[in-house]
Amino acid sequence: METLVVKIGGSVLTDKKSMSMELRREVVRGIASDVRHLLDKGYKIALTHGVGTVGHMIVGKYGLHKGIDSPEKLMGLTEAQNRVNELIRGPLLRIFEEARVPVVMFYPSSTVYQERGRVKEFYDAPIKRFFETGFVPVMSGDMAADVDDRLKMSVCSADQLTMLLAKRLGASKAIFLVDVDGVYPSAGAEKPVERLTLSQLEEIVSGVGGSAPIDVSGGMKGKLLEVLAHKDFLENGGEVFIVNGLKPHALIGALDGSIPFTRITA
Repeated sequence: METLVVKIGGSVLTDKKSMSMELRREVVRGIASDVRHLLDKGYKIALTHGVGTVGHMIVGKYGLHKGIDSPEKLMGLTEAQNRVNELIRGPLLRIFEEARVPVVMFYPSSTVYQERGRVKEFYDAPIKRFFETGFVPVMSGDMAADVDDRLKMSVCSADQLTMLLAKRLGASKAIFLVDVDGVYPSAGAEKPVERLTLSQLEEIVSGVGGSAPIDVSGGMKGKLLEVLAHKDFLENGGEVFIVNGLKPHALIGALDGSIPFTRITA
């Protein structure tokens, strides 16, 4: 029984280039359909997702990624949580429910303790219990408590959570659904790289750009740096897929090799 951890990128959930706060519901319905199909085929799946334009705009507006140091930022974090719940998390969970996917949300703000933006403690026992029972756990990007007294809170990116969950749940693949066909080796390149090894990834990562300016979690470069930060996942036989989640049936297409994407291995 193969385990997958799938991250639905914020650039897939919303159009970050136009800064729209509208959830791409049809795209999410397609992904939910793929997940249901894969569950029926015997896969075990956990999901993570970005917070799209909604979360990044509010985080940027209040400077929440720089820490919590004023009453205004207290309300800023409250606003961020509420708007992401209202416009992203809630509708996404409802769409998966309608597709008969047994999703359960876990908040990093309740399960993660960080140190300068990196996960220091992760209480995953409840997540594992739900997962082994047959549920599909869902985690998203969030603000989490931080041991650093200057910050108090810091951004916990869904990219970091994806790699952590892949290791904690014994996944064979961590799949990042993004808004491009894979990793491009340089600006202006026409085609993505089909396969990257760890050594090749280390060589090209400095040339890979971030995404839209509002992406405070680092865009594509942030994802690749996160993979490098968890290279033991690859060294232990895991694989990372970078797939265009805007394409119909992208998840199934990547697994059966019918669409182009970037595969990262040790």
